[in-house]
Amino acid sequence: MRQIWMHVVWVAFISLMMNGCGTKEEQVNRFIIPAPPENPRIAHVATYRGEADFAKKGGLDTFIGDGGLTMTRNLNKPYGVAARKNKVYVTDTAQGVVFVFDTILNKVTYLGDQSSGKLASPISIAFDAKGLVYVSDAKLKRVYAYDENGSVVKVFGLKDEFYRPTGIAINADLGLLYVTDTLQHNIKMYTLEGKLVETIGKRGIEDGEFNYPTNLGIDRRNGNLIVGDTQNFRVQIFDKNGKFLSRFGKIGDKAGMFARPKGVATDSEGNIYAADAAFNNIQIFNDKGELLLYFGGGGTDVGRFNLPSGLYIDEEDRLYTTEGFNARVQVFQYLSENWKKKHPEEYKKILEAK
Repeated sequence: MRQIWMHVVWVAFISLMMNGCGTKEEQVNRFIIPAPPENPRIAHVATYRGEADFAKKGGLDTFIGDGGLTMTRNLNKPYGVAARKNKVYVTDTAQGVVFVFDTILNKVTYLGDQSSGKLASPISIAFDAKGLVYVSDAKLKRVYAYDENGSVVKVFGLKDEFYRPTGIAINADLGLLYVTDTLQHNIKMYTLEGKLVETIGKRGIEDGEFNYPTNLGIDRRNGNLIVGDTQNFRVQIFDKNGKFLSRFGKIGDKAGMFARPKGVATDSEGNIYAADAAFNNIQIFNDKGELLLYFGGGGTDVGRFNLPSGLYIDEEDRLYTTEGFNARVQVFQYLSENWKKKHPEEYKKILEAK
């Protein structure tokens, strides 16, 4: 299996080089890694930038048809992303708000822009089993939970408890909230009622220690916590109770190494995805930390990135990515064998895209 995936890495690299010489139409409408006839693993399925994408029915990659006279609100500097029930939630650190893209009703709404619960510098997003939306705010040094009406129903963080809360993740089964405090170099674990249960880690380079950690992810299969240990140039894995399990990665410019790892996420098979904000790519590892595939590189074309930060993978293995400098969300589908069997028509459309 590993040999097959490592072959995919090489094919993906060749495909990226070829895509760089393609036409704009090809780059916008077709991005599959690796390219057929190889067995495809990753396919681009959507891009979101803001209200302009939802100005016409049909939504994705469509724009206002009035010559640009209509003013629309679009992403400026997105960071965190998460998706639930056909809605994509994206934090915008520059505008101090969460964009909510409704792909069924074809509209954009906002969270954290009202006087009660108004955000300043939202970073990450997570959901609990009841559908509450949790948002960390680095400037206000709090984590807020919003109900479906956009009202704040919970606040985490006493005075001076957080220095800079960034990544958050929720284990819905256990009812636990994990919060990365980047400037305290630790992760705090709370019950959803607000009780601090455990503080994981301290500053350092040993196993279970951190150096400016940022983003978090949850492995839905077992509840393991995935941590982007940014300035230690690695990813660390803990069990659901905060016990260190393993780590992988080191500083370097070769495949499988990191320069500035940020967003982390896992798919249904336990593969771990890590966005590197310096290399402008996404690398995919198995649960042993062995590199399987990477794609990206700097640029504005589909499948390329400019300051990627947030990653999220939903129950259907759709991968959501944010880019601070390209001001967009790109959505990719992990084409697992199970997904192909479950969605044969969608898979056919992806292969037939021009």
